[in-house]
Amino acid sequence: MKFPITREILQTYNHVKEEEELIEEENQKKITQYLDRLCKEFKQCMPSNVKTKKFVWHNLRGSIGHGQSSKIKYDEYLPQFIEKLKEIFIGCDIIIDPLKTYIIIDWS
Repeated sequence: MKFPITREILQTYNHVKEEEELIEEENQKKITQYLDRLCKEFKQCMPSNVKTKKFVWHNLRGSIGHGQSSKIKYDEYLPQFIEKLKEIFIGCDIIIDPLKTYIIIDWS
């Protein structure tokens, strides 16, 4: 529930819808955290990736959709994650392996 709130919203309150919105909000926060983690690792690995002009992030399956408290549905949120990556790494190729366990960011 977001405040300030109107009388009309309170009168049409739906618990199920509210719960779904909270889960979606939590999932978006987690995607942002995973993007932050990837960017941090990218910065740390940049000196060793200068020659190959590629960064491989092996933590894809370990991040999105996993964890004890995670309610993220992997196949549902992976496309959103990739789209956000494309917004961060403009003009780079974003490649996902067939098993969806790692991502390659290629700027060659």
